[in-house]
Order: sequence, then structure tokens, then C-alpha cells
Amino acid sequence: AGSAPPATAASAASPDPTAAPATSRAVLTLDIASAAGREDYVPVRLSGNGNGELKAEPIFGQSNLIFTLIRADGLVQVPLDKGGLYAGETVSVRLF
Repeated sequence: AGSAPPATAASAASPDPTAAPATSRAVLTLDIASAAGREDYVPVRLSGNGNGELKAEPIFGQSNLIFTLIRADGLVQVPLDKGGLYAGETVSVRLF
């Protein structure tokens, strides 16, 4: 009589809103330009290079096109205080 109701599949699959997003480290394949004082999030596609290192290829396009997000594996943040990121830099990718 005092037992809790069983969890439903929907509630069991719900992500924890307080959990940190999954991230991965990867090396940028192309420069990402950005204006200083502006924070940007750029979609990237991840690929391996055969020796265990991940590569992050920026997917450029209009920011409002869902197509760029569909092709992406995650987002790279360009911080406010940087004027962009350079090819060869190791970045954190927020995974989808």
C-alpha cells in the first residue's frame, strides 16, 4: 500500500536537467571567425583520424538553418573574449 508507482518509460528516459552536458575534446580542422565581444556556438561534425584523435569540422551555414544542426555531432563555443578559433586548436565539443 505504501509503495511508489513504477517508473514509466518516459520518466526513466528523461535526462537530468542538472547534469552537465556530455562533451568531447577534438582538434579543429578549419578556422572559425567570430567578432570579439560576441559569444558564438558553431555546429561541428566529428571524425577520427585513425590514431584515436578526434577532429572537429565546422559546418558553416546560416544560423537559422536546421540543416546545419542535423548534420552536426555537437557545438563548439567561441568565447566572448576571443575573435575566433584556429585550425589545429583543441576545443571542447558539446555533444548532442
